[in-house]
Amino acid sequence: MNISLKLLLYTHKTYSDGKHPIVLQFITKRSTKRKVIHKCFIEEWDDVLKRIKTKVPNSAYINKYISEKYAEAEQNLFSVKTGDSNEDTLFETKEELTLAEAFDLEMERLKSDMKVGSYNKVNGFKTQISDFTNIENLFLSSMDLNWFQKFAKHLKTLGNNGTTAQKKIKTIRSIVARYYKGSLSEELKNFKLPTNKTVKQKLNSVEMKSLEDLSLPEGDLIAATRDLFLLQVYLRGVRVGDILQASADQFKNGVFTYTDDKTSKTASMKIIGKAQQIVDRYIGRHERLFPFFKWSPNKKLSKFDNKAARMKEKEICTAVVNKYLKIIAKMAGIDKPLSSHIARHTFARMAIDKINNPMVTMELLGHSSLAVHQNYLNDIRKDDELDQAADDIFG
Repeated sequence: MNISLKLLLYTHKTYSDGKHPIVLQFITKRSTKRKVIHKCFIEEWDDVLKRIKTKVPNSAYINKYISEKYAEAEQNLFSVKTGDSNEDTLFETKEELTLAEAFDLEMERLKSDMKVGSYNKVNGFKTQISDFTNIENLFLSSMDLNWFQKFAKHLKTLGNNGTTAQKKIKTIRSIVARYYKGSLSEELKNFKLPTNKTVKQKLNSVEMKSLEDLSLPEGDLIAATRDLFLLQVYLRGVRVGDILQASADQFKNGVFTYTDDKTSKTASMKIIGKAQQIVDRYIGRHERLFPFFKWSPNKKLSKFDNKAARMKEKEICTAVVNKYLKIIAKMAGIDKPLSSHIARHTFARMAIDKINNPMVTMELLGHSSLAVHQNYLNDIRKDDELDQAADDIFG
């Protein structure tokens, strides 16, 4: 069977963006057939080498992809000539996605699942990778271990530490795995960056007492911030977003009932005496219990956009609270970078000191599994050991 194969830029066809298709051209006795594998501008094509010019962004990855497709076509052509397959197999195509298309599909999926936080994170990653490479021309099949290693080096130049960079690598790799028609290599699946565990700061009993006894003017946002932090601790280390959004009707008959914004699970807990004093001080004074969170639904926005706006308001309010907590720490003589999340760690430390049952403390902190909870407890205990060691050294 007489069939020839050529690789060329087919300039007789022009796409709406001005590019031409790069094709595999099969010539038989009966006809000429072409299979599109990529596209580029005419000035980007080296007609001698039959490849994209090296000055074009992502040329190395695109040319690697072109070479792989050409080699695949040669192998298929050999199978046809030896009679192992028929001529039609030469023109079978598999949809090949670019990273830009994969990002768009992933964001559409997250939007449909109402996962605003993940949507915003992926959208941010998309922008960051676009500064590193041209994602419109980057095929998923080209994103091998070498690509991820280069991207990891780029993240390091941006100042991303090991933990932050690893989270980005993991997210992008999961997107590639979800939308790539092939399979990832074992080396890529196992690729990890070294990470450093962050110290889980918490307040000790002396620091808590200093915070509780701090004299602040009533009605001031500084005072409201201090009280919000203390209420977080008293209510089992509840997350700051859930307290910011809490309204008066969620505190009834000595019980606080809420839906966890992170897990979407409904929970209720007893309001202890110290917590009730704070609730009584603020109840009925504002639309929410505390005077920070102002968001309300907009009927003109979609359900997703309303949730996105609510999440943004929570993010802004948390930043305000954390700014005031830094001021409060200095006023109370606390030499730690006080933040709303330290309230959660503080309660956790108190809980494991009093209760020697991880199943109970897991439920108290709302962790999803015993493994997650055990790692959390181990980190806190290790941090305490290091704190004590430092005291022994310098004390």
